[in-house]
Amino acid sequence: MEAVIYLAILLILLGLLSGMLSSIAGIGGGVFFVSIIDIFFVLYFNIEVFNIAVDTSTFVILFSTLAGFITYLRQKRTNFKLSLLFSIFSIFGSLLATILFSFITIENYILRIMFAITLLIAGINMIYKAFKVKNGAEAQEVNHIDFSLSNDEHKITFKKAIPLFILAGFAANLLGIGGGIINTPSLNLVLNFPIHNSTAISTSIIFFTAIYNTIIKSLTGQIDYIVGLLLAIGSISGSILGAKISKRMRKSYLQSFVSVILIGLAIRMFF
Repeated sequence: MEAVIYLAILLILLGLLSGMLSSIAGIGGGVFFVSIIDIFFVLYFNIEVFNIAVDTSTFVILFSTLAGFITYLRQKRTNFKLSLLFSIFSIFGSLLATILFSFITIENYILRIMFAITLLIAGINMIYKAFKVKNGAEAQEVNHIDFSLSNDEHKITFKKAIPLFILAGFAANLLGIGGGIINTPSLNLVLNFPIHNSTAISTSIIFFTAIYNTIIKSLTGQIDYIVGLLLAIGSISGSILGAKISKRMRKSYLQSFVSVILIGLAIRMFF
């Protein structure tokens, strides 16, 4: 009985840490949740169930991003209409994944490789952006998003970002990662949103996409609700704490922080 209690506390604490880090980085938390759940089953049950880790991670992401989404709305760092618009394409990507993988089965080791490559590419992109702005002005521009689809230039850049949002939704459904590792660089690098707004809007997109993915996974997937709820309990508090911390971080520091997390997780998945 004591062992069960210790495991429950451990999962809650890991959820707290994951929720905090993912909220700061705007990456949804799936990169942490999938890894934690996968390792948990291997260590304590000696079974490898990457598919369960993916589905359960999607369930946890719904709760962690809800907390972050509400916090960012209060901080006025996210834009509800833009987030909802971007989410439409992300959900479309998840829908494509649902349809495709109802006919095709992918082996766990292939999923792991795809997971790691996605993290690595996103991390390298963010490092490039961090170095690019290192010598520039460090104004955070936290509450200003000058973006309108009535602007022709904005329409062009938005069209470039659409495939990336679709890809984010596709990856979210396939790998249980939320999609933030694609959303945040897309918002920051393609649409040129300030990094503080990019992480906040990314969290908002992930929340709306997670609603769809959780419904689908609950019907067709293999969610471990006990492990998921324990991680979710910690991640909710962690997400709120992370959202407050990220507001105080300088732009280049936040970009570097995101990069290190992504690349570190990529290396872990490769080995």
